[in-house]
Amino acid sequence: MASGRRAPAITTITLAAASDFLSKNEINQQLGCKAIPGFFLLKLTNGGVWKYRYTDALGSRRTSKVGTFAALKPEMAASIVLSWIEDGIDPVREKATRKQVAVKAAQLREHRTLRYYLENYYMPHMERSWKLQNAKNTYGRLWKHFNKLLDRDMATIDKADVDEWQLDVEEQGRSYATIRRTYGALKTLLSHAVQNGAIETDPLANHKLLEPTLKDQNSSKHDPKQSERRLLTNGEVQAIHTGLDLFAEEIRQQRRNSRKHGKPDLPDLDQPNYPHWFIPFCLLALHTGLRPGDLYTLTWDELNITFGRLTKICEKTSHAARRERKPAVVEMKLNNTIKATMSDWHKDRGKPKTGLVFPSPVTGREMDSQAHRGPWSHVKRLGGLPDSLNFYSLRHHFISALLAAGVDLFTVAKLVGHKGPDMILEHYGHLCPKQAEEALDIVANTVTVKNSRKSG
Repeated sequence: MASGRRAPAITTITLAAASDFLSKNEINQQLGCKAIPGFFLLKLTNGGVWKYRYTDALGSRRTSKVGTFAALKPEMAASIVLSWIEDGIDPVREKATRKQVAVKAAQLREHRTLRYYLENYYMPHMERSWKLQNAKNTYGRLWKHFNKLLDRDMATIDKADVDEWQLDVEEQGRSYATIRRTYGALKTLLSHAVQNGAIETDPLANHKLLEPTLKDQNSSKHDPKQSERRLLTNGEVQAIHTGLDLFAEEIRQQRRNSRKHGKPDLPDLDQPNYPHWFIPFCLLALHTGLRPGDLYTLTWDELNITFGRLTKICEKTSHAARRERKPAVVEMKLNNTIKATMSDWHKDRGKPKTGLVFPSPVTGREMDSQAHRGPWSHVKRLGGLPDSLNFYSLRHHFISALLAAGVDLFTVAKLVGHKGPDMILEHYGHLCPKQAEEALDIVANTVTVKNSRKSG
């Protein structure tokens, strides 16, 4: 028969003894266990706490908390200590290790958030290898559009998140083109995070945006800027030249007044060919169709005055070089008129061999990408041009003039810095109806069988 005798207690501290000790003793008094060396109950202001004092592997005395008296009965607290002893566990070191692991896990979770990666890795990357303004614009776009996802682990961003974002911004009236561009910025960031090892895989690798709304589909069929993509009239071209001439004379007169009234040391602007950088800037845009961004970054190495040639890597595709792809390049021979203009500007600048063609008059460095807006508005007013005529119209005129002259699409694309004719055909196809008719006539001539019989 089984014995009715109870198993011996693993600790000499009973529940009654512990309760009596806590009720009668002062704070910081200890009740030790005679069965487990180092195991004791410590009296606190409110209740007590189980402790274990021991010597670690390095010979240092350690004390570890086991648990509170309210949470653990004596036998449970004692069994925990015995398990430490039997397994050779150093509870203080074990606790420190767990804390360290928890801290590292928290840091890892933080480092994987969209916010942390954007601010600490992606923005520095953009600032180092992108144009500063492009970096700022992309940073602002990501921050503004995906603020709800900033504190999310990048690896957990999924289709539902993007769909919800897309529907939200559509309600705000954002066009599909803007949505697609913004989503592309997020995808590029995630791809960079994968390359850097911040996350294992791109969670949106196979995700596509929801189809554009019916409104966006209809608007894409009707280009709102088509009316801007046209030839300037002779009157508009003449007004631009008139405005530039009046602008130059106005600046010269202001300088004469300044020199006459207390500032004689200011440079005499009647001597140079062009008293303001915007004048050759505008004329070069009119004759070459260069974008403002390409004009601001144009160097004398790219604009060869001696040979009258222009070779410029387009800023819009300069990022291709970062991805080891071939960027779009504008290559053209300058006509005699603009060659003379730029030769005069080159002389005004002191005939530099290198450096920017249009540096800031104040810093000598690259100007802000919007610096031309003020002078352009003033020139339009002086020339009697409408405020609605934007500076980009000069590029539209250049392309339109080439198409009107019958230049083939591939040549036009090359001259304006497109890799192929698709963009030209998409945006300027409405200017080529006559060419299309002529092409059909050519085809007709090649397939028509001529009647060799003479009429009776």
